[in-house]
Amino acid sequence: MAAIECPKCGEAQPQIRRPKNWRQFLWGGNTCANCGTEMDAQGRGVKPKK
Repeated sequence: MAAIECPKCGEAQPQIRRPKNWRQFLWGGNTCANCGTEMDAQGRGVKPKK
């Protein structure tokens, strides 16, 4: 399985994730520790809800 990279900075994301919100907990995803970009389970950037 290939590592998922941040769509903004290219930083490899850890295999074991720590969800920051309910959306990430339920549907997968991560927040990049390097730049703070939120992404979905496939590594695509997610726009924050207002």
